[in-house]
Amino acid sequence: MTKLWACLAVLLLWPATGGAEPGAFEGKVVVEWVDEGFVPSMRLVQDFGFRQSDGKLWTAEHGRLLEGKAMPPLFRDLVGHPFDGGFRKAAVVYDVAAQKMTEHWQKSQRMFFEASVAEGVPEPEAKIMYLVLAAQGTRWEIPGSRCYGSCHGQVEPLEWRPVVDETRLGELMKWVRTDDPKIEAIDQQVHEAIRAYGPHIFEQPKCNRFSGSTMIRKSCD
Repeated sequence: MTKLWACLAVLLLWPATGGAEPGAFEGKVVVEWVDEGFVPSMRLVQDFGFRQSDGKLWTAEHGRLLEGKAMPPLFRDLVGHPFDGGFRKAAVVYDVAAQKMTEHWQKSQRMFFEASVAEGVPEPEAKIMYLVLAAQGTRWEIPGSRCYGSCHGQVEPLEWRPVVDETRLGELMKWVRTDDPKIEAIDQQVHEAIRAYGPHIFEQPKCNRFSGSTMIRKSCD
């Protein structure tokens, strides 16, 4: 009986381990402005990265050019420019992940969500950003995949963006703010806001060839 009480005491005093350790950034974002071209851009001066809670490290090597193109038009309209908000570090590692296209696009989006929270974005707001990114964010095929090789060859990268029903997306944003669902629930519901998935190798109706903002949709509805 004494041994039983001793075991119970150990269990009660043992620190809880139910949740994983949050991810963390490694290094600092140090950039220099690049005056070339028409789009304002920055170049990383030193290595930077984000290590997820599962230990996976996402690297943004020095010399990488950052233009914020990884964020879709609706993200800029609804959330803001990726390098102007309180999620700059998360935007940097996601931008580089979208350039490399060596990891699955959905894993990259999940990483952006986790990195945003690690940077200090309140989780409900980070979920809103994740929702918009999951709806209209760039998809890509990883080099070496079956579709990449058989459908698109081995030279040009295969990437595309879905066409979004903006009205339904707005409803889902309200749902996220009100119910604070889990990320898995957002993944299940976000499909309701997508009108055409792509990719561009398949013929699309004229109105569904573009994935921009309201101006493009008005002439099609």
